[in-house]
Amino acid sequence: LPCSSISSYSFSKIAATEFLKMLHRTEGFPAIIARPFLVYGPGQDKQRFLPQIISACLNDASFATSNGEQLRDFCYIDDIVNGVFSALESKDCYGEVFNLASGRPISIRSMIERVVGLVGGGKPQFGTIQFRVGESMALYANIEKAENRLNWSPRINLSEGLKKTIEFYRGDR
Repeated sequence: LPCSSISSYSFSKIAATEFLKMLHRTEGFPAIIARPFLVYGPGQDKQRFLPQIISACLNDASFATSNGEQLRDFCYIDDIVNGVFSALESKDCYGEVFNLASGRPISIRSMIERVVGLVGGGKPQFGTIQFRVGESMALYANIEKAENRLNWSPRINLSEGLKKTIEFYRGDR
């Protein structure tokens, strides 16, 4: 399916993808495009979504959030790294695009509620932040191509990944 951009950031990703595909077609450039979805895990910048939520919950703080209706696809960092290595080792996939993700959408609200439950603290104020202009309400991946062509699939489920991530930030306080 053709992609459409909703921001300069998404436009730049689409342009880079098309550029690399063209270089492969016209010059034989050995490009493989990995498209990672919402990567999370230990060591992620504290200004990102999950570290902010985890930190607020660890401090049992109130925090503003949207209604949380957006669907997203979170994938643990170790699985993304394994997917990239699978792509690099696959010489017959030059010029191809692969989604690296869990393939399982979850609402932002459900994700926040899971973190609150695992941490045992935090007071999300759902609905106190409006959706961004042009907010994508459903952003999740079909990973069948990566599973079939790269023999890759995520191994860390969301519960395990969240526990590892929370433990990292708990120790980083």
